[in-house]
Amino acid sequence: MAIVTLNDIHVAFGSEVVLDRMNLTLHPGEKVGMVGANGAGKSTILKLIIGRIDPDMGRVAKRKGLRIGHLRQETVFSGGRTVMEEMHAGVENLLGFQRSIHAASHEMEGLSGSALQAKMKQYDRLCHDFEIAGGYAYEVRIHKTLAGLGFEPELHHAKTSALSGGQLSRLGLAQVLMLETDLLLLDEPTNHLDLQAIEWLERFLTNYGGASVIISHDRTLLDKVACKIVEVEGRKAHVWNGNYSNYVQTKETVRLQQQREHVKRVEMVEHTLDFIARNKDQEGMRGTARGRKTRLNRLLKENPDFLDKPSSQKTISFSFGKTGRTSDLVLRCEGMGKSFGDLTLFEDLTFDVLSGERIGITGPNGTGKSTFLRLALGQIEPSAGSIRLGRNLRVGYLDQHGDVLDPSMSVLDEASGINSKLSSEQVRDRLGAFLFTGDDVFKLCRDLSGGQRNRLMLCKLVLAEPDVLVMDEPTNHLDIASREMLEAALTDYTGAMIVVSHDRFFLDRLVDRLIVVGTDGLGIRRLGKTEFVEIKPVYSHYASLIRKRVEAQQQKAESCAGGPRKRRSARAVSRPRVKTPEELKRFNKYSVEQIEELIMELEQELAEMKERFGDAQIYKNPQQLAELQEGYDAKTDELELLYRAYERHAR
Repeated sequence: MAIVTLNDIHVAFGSEVVLDRMNLTLHPGEKVGMVGANGAGKSTILKLIIGRIDPDMGRVAKRKGLRIGHLRQETVFSGGRTVMEEMHAGVENLLGFQRSIHAASHEMEGLSGSALQAKMKQYDRLCHDFEIAGGYAYEVRIHKTLAGLGFEPELHHAKTSALSGGQLSRLGLAQVLMLETDLLLLDEPTNHLDLQAIEWLERFLTNYGGASVIISHDRTLLDKVACKIVEVEGRKAHVWNGNYSNYVQTKETVRLQQQREHVKRVEMVEHTLDFIARNKDQEGMRGTARGRKTRLNRLLKENPDFLDKPSSQKTISFSFGKTGRTSDLVLRCEGMGKSFGDLTLFEDLTFDVLSGERIGITGPNGTGKSTFLRLALGQIEPSAGSIRLGRNLRVGYLDQHGDVLDPSMSVLDEASGINSKLSSEQVRDRLGAFLFTGDDVFKLCRDLSGGQRNRLMLCKLVLAEPDVLVMDEPTNHLDIASREMLEAALTDYTGAMIVVSHDRFFLDRLVDRLIVVGTDGLGIRRLGKTEFVEIKPVYSHYASLIRKRVEAQQQKAESCAGGPRKRRSARAVSRPRVKTPEELKRFNKYSVEQIEELIMELEQELAEMKERFGDAQIYKNPQQLAELQEGYDAKTDELELLYRAYERHAR
């Protein structure tokens, strides 16, 4: 049974129609990824569901008693409360239970007889309701949620007025995730999250029992979490079963089919018109020609879009020019260190970047990624050692905050100052490729949205014709289509590239070498630590390394904790034997290759089952949904055992 239904929705803001005859149904437990161009109406759909706005026409129906948690793109706090006080405010119902329990406890001290019995019953009922609501675990949940989203313990008692914009966004997400909800509506939840926090959020959403709608440009998150993709395009919501990769493949197949059908329709009309032209004056064929003309006119009148080409999403379109001849050395870092007082970000860092190399930099927030770029550009000096770019290099720099833009300049003036060889019309043509058309070019930089600022900075990079690209979070504020266009342009770029990014899809597709800063070998935040990854795809390989290291440490800890309970013989001590855990013994008969085959088969089965979660028919039958979920959980547990068995066999 559906929990939310939107029927025949029409929404307009002034003369701009955002949604028209839009329909959408959400079912219990399903994880829905929502994609579409910036401004297509995704956030509007969430506002309709929570009732913040009403449709001009159509109907929004919600299941009675439905509990909804909503994360907006911009979260606002009063500033007067601490982080922990804001988290407690999100569970006020539990705190109310707690106060009632304490009050009942004190009242019992002065009662006796039947009055005491009645109060004890009330006390037991309150304790039971508190437990059912998750009250005894809420403090643990608060600390786990804050830790997962990157809040260090010293920030727990900081006033929200002292937090950065990114920290406020993460606090808003933490509040929403703490609520007891049946449906989560998350609008760009990965904004301001580092990779560790994004992966924590993925695990949370995967294990979350309710339904969720996630507006996101993070393709990896949508692949891992979503069982259905809703694409908002052309003022409507188009539903595609499966995760993001399935959506891309299926949509491409549909697009090709639509193109073929369009060609057939055009050919049919052309052939019909040709037949009419050749036979309208021919003796014995005039009637046939008139009949065909009548039928064709009726067809085109009843189907005004019969000859329309399949629509395509408008996105940025550009490429980088060829780089000039430069030296082989692009960047040299020798024994470089950087500290701010007692805070050490880098120690004895040594490596080179050569012509044409693509270096990615990632790590937790606040560990020095942007600082490294500023060191490389010579904007700040290292505390020890040296870091310098090669000589005679044209450097293109993309700053994630847009600080390289003059707020008082227009878009056209800002772009025109980059390349004096280009005329105003040529610059406007380049801006048009980045979706700045008409009067958009006369907007002041201070009035641009985050996405527009990023597109203008990308345009300036192209106009600069750089030998080296230095970019800080280049995919921020770009929709998926624009990200893919940027990736295509960078794939063809022949110069060197140094880029800070949290976009795992972007890193895997473009980067040759990954530098992970601010974490130890287990992926735990440790300032001053760095690790180099050179096996592609770089981020996926790094994530696999961390997973294996963590599993190995856990097995070692379990082995040490389990210890022998009885004295062993001298021979046994001299030849230690690792005992196979009971749950893994059934895999001893398989070879490493056979286990690999079992893993691949099971992963395929899980992928197919995940697609079934996007089937509306499943959600109409609670028994089928429960059976599917039970089977999925069982196979997930089996896959975990296979991974562990593989690790033991491969050693």
